[in-house]
Amino acid sequence: MNTALTIIGLAMFIFIVVFSLKRVRDKMKAQQEEHEKIKAYGEIINEETRNKNK
Repeated sequence: MNTALTIIGLAMFIFIVVFSLKRVRDKMKAQQEEHEKIKAYGEIINEETRNKNK
């Protein structure tokens, strides 16, 4: 009985850790994509500004 509860407890703990890590990874990926979008937009604005000054 105690071993079964221990196994169930460990399984739940592992599931929570894996689920949390997956959420963190997804969040980091979304932040990276947003950063790339902002960087691309900034480069477009810089090019437009350079072309106006020529």
